[in-house]
Amino acid sequence: MNRTLPGLAAACFALAFAAPAAAQVTLPNGMVVPVASGGGEVQLSTLFPTRGESIDWVADARPAPDTFSPLCSFTAELVLKQSASVLGVGWYNVDPGGAAPTEVYEIVPAGSPVGTTITGTSIRDDARYAGGLVGFALIRVPPHYTEARWNTVCDSGPCASTPGPWILSLSYPSTVEENAWYVAFEDGDTSSSSWNNDGDYNDYVFFFTGVSCPGGAEPCTVPDATGICAAGLTECGVGGALSCRPQSAARAESCDGADEDCDGAVDEGDALCGGLDVCLAGTCVPPCFEGSCPAGQTCSDDLCVDDACLSMTCDEGLACREGRCVAPCDDVVCPGAQVCRVGRCVDACEGVSCDEGFVCEAGVCVDRCECRGCAIGSTCQADGSCLATECVGVDCAAGEVCRGGTCVDACDGAVCPSGQICEAGACIDEPPGTLPDSGAGSGTDGGGAGGVDGGSTGGVDGGDGTGGDGDDEGGCGCRSAGRGAGDAGWLLLGLALVWRRKRR
Repeated sequence: MNRTLPGLAAACFALAFAAPAAAQVTLPNGMVVPVASGGGEVQLSTLFPTRGESIDWVADARPAPDTFSPLCSFTAELVLKQSASVLGVGWYNVDPGGAAPTEVYEIVPAGSPVGTTITGTSIRDDARYAGGLVGFALIRVPPHYTEARWNTVCDSGPCASTPGPWILSLSYPSTVEENAWYVAFEDGDTSSSSWNNDGDYNDYVFFFTGVSCPGGAEPCTVPDATGICAAGLTECGVGGALSCRPQSAARAESCDGADEDCDGAVDEGDALCGGLDVCLAGTCVPPCFEGSCPAGQTCSDDLCVDDACLSMTCDEGLACREGRCVAPCDDVVCPGAQVCRVGRCVDACEGVSCDEGFVCEAGVCVDRCECRGCAIGSTCQADGSCLATECVGVDCAAGEVCRGGTCVDACDGAVCPSGQICEAGACIDEPPGTLPDSGAGSGTDGGGAGGVDGGSTGGVDGGDGTGGDGDDEGGCGCRSAGRGAGDAGWLLLGLALVWRRKRR
């Protein structure tokens, strides 16, 4: 049974956080938990180190996350049981309106050994699954819910002045595995004035994997990172706060228009190309020579440079265009699914291989839409991507995209960078013998139409508008779509802007 969850908040393996992180977990009777118990039992303080976790079993305890979305590769493994009780574990549908659970459905039979694992499929394919979030509970009378609000309320005796429900499960974020949490239960009796538990929360401990908080598993930019190290995915951290996890590590630099060593400079180095070729906008090209550059440009350091830029020095990450220091993707509007990187429109997913259950978007592997859901106005497709609802069922020819339910030429409104022209719905490197236009206008005949057809919902004609995607260091500047006039011979002289660190 396949369902699409509404909105980005229904991200894959979504967790609902009932409360922000606290310094300690305090029960209604004033008891701070967890605590160590006697009897020679294995404690959480022992479990975590044996699993390689640097978790402080007291300081890192929290009552949330407490609900989950059982989609895709979600798993929960019983990793510790230190109780004489023989109880099953069940799941229940979380009512979006806030109503109390009506049924708990067994998924881990009573008496199951440590190592027993449940999966999202076990719930998702159950006809009783309502399609939203679920909670878990130890099956007893009354159940011990992960959502504390449904547990027995203590409102008399030691809780008379601080009434509230008993907290019968604690959650801990894993420090060694991404998007993973431990959920630990207490299994003893509870009443309105007392509970028959020792407070060590080691009775039934599950390890949940493949989980993320609302807004998780979305592309993001890693703070203070540059180059390929800046591309990341959001994931849930302590207390449900989002953080950005990098997807790529630094590697040796090559002439491909990317900052692979993550030092803030693109294609730097003297040995990136063979022979006498020089690295220009991610491509090895022959050097220029005196008299070979177009009018208004001068051969400087083997590359053609605008005359107005010969005496200028731009800050790192910027380049000189017609006497102005600009970003490499300013005014660029890439067609279709292309994005602007280092002053070139490229298919960011070309050559990217994603694991099962993930799809590539803007060069990053993200959860399939069955997991993370789709934005309002878009629909989950069989290939795992989101599509604008108005374009569902609309088949467009090669070089076309669907906009507003109608197929149009993907090059309409596109503004390719210098050295590229828009053909067959994509910006491609301009062949030798053509000279790019120098002016900036709008539509298909010039630059400056930032945002046209960019960022439409669900990846339809998903150009990134102004072309910026967080990692555009260096590159060449803006030009109009369409073939330019003139003749630059066998050199790529149309690439008039030189995007080098502190380059004049």
